Amino acid sequence: MPVFPKISLRPEVEHYLRNVFKNTELLNAFGLEGTEQKFEVLLTRLSQPPGFTTVRLNTHLASVECIRDLLTEEIQKQLKDLRKCDVRILPHPKLPDVLLIPVIGPRENLARYSSEVIVGVQCGNAVLRGAHVFAPGIVSAPKFMKAGDVVSVFSDIDGKCTRGAMEFQGNKVFVGNGIAEMKRSSIFCSDKPLK
Repeated sequence: MPVFPKISLRPEVEHYLRNVFKNTELLNAFGLEGTEQKFEVLLTRLSQPPGFTTVRLNTHLASVECIRDLLTEEIQKQLKDLRKCDVRILPHPKLPDVLLIPVIGPRENLARYSSEVIVGVQCGNAVLRGAHVFAPGIVSAPKFMKAGDVVSVFSDIDGKCTRGAMEFQGNKVFVGNGIAEMKRSSIFCSDKPLK
């Protein structure tokens, strides 16, 4: 079973893509039912984060090996707080100036905390690619959340959570855990610009 739900598109976009996908070549090869199944699989796969981060290199400034070593060193620095993860940076099979970094995850067995922070879908997608959560991406936080609290982060995949809500029971997907750097009132009740 996939970790994330099937991607949700506007009806006119899904209709257009479905019609383009049902081309003569696919219909002849798989039939109408087979083509429909393949389209549903495509929608499910589009909701998953990619398996690799792709890095294009400027080989005029440094060699591929030198850049790979620097990337490996930086990744190990960032992962030092986690269990020792051996991230192997791979060369692209066809493009000599491209490296592939395998994505670690999704981690389905992470503990979930009762303190839930809800972020918008764009923020949730960025988190799945390794970004930190910043205040503008947060749409809901617990009433008594303070800096230093351990929280579970969920993405509101339908965009229905009201900004400033204290809890959200709608359609959401777990994206990870973190530590709050700001209290709730600093996020939603401040006169200052968000950081």
